[in-house]
Amino acid sequence: MRPTTILSITGGIILALGGIALVVYMYVERNFAKPWHFWIAPLLALGFAGMFVQLAVMYWVKVGRLETKGRPRSE
Repeated sequence: MRPTTILSITGGIILALGGIALVVYMYVERNFAKPWHFWIAPLLALGFAGMFVQLAVMYWVKVGRLETKGRPRSE
């Protein structure tokens, strides 16, 4: 497996974990008297984190797993 593959998967996971941490922080530090854009921000951050987790998993399924089995990448 190429180092760029490992870095891409690791980067996606780190961004996803950062997004999840941001959601938890926003949920804990919330104030109930704030407008709508403050309560929707954690939902958007959670969606962002989920997108990066899905990106890392699908990259592994489509590319990384095939390379570990010995198939070359199509370039």
